[in-house]
Amino acid sequence: MSDRAIVIVGFALVLVATSGAVVVTRVRRDLVAPLGETIAYLIRTRAARVVAVLVWAWLGWHFLAR
Repeated sequence: MSDRAIVIVGFALVLVATSGAVVVTRVRRDLVAPLGETIAYLIRTRAARVVAVLVWAWLGWHFLAR
């Protein structure tokens, strides 16, 4: 298996884990906060929003540039 395939499988696993977490939050609202609320909590400061944009840009550049 090539390095590229391993990275793609890793991203797919992250996507599956995130989707599973979203399903759990919809079923058990008392157990886990919904994804939107969690993200809103994490980026409530300007510095956190700047970091989020930089991480998003880095991921886009490295994953979609090819």
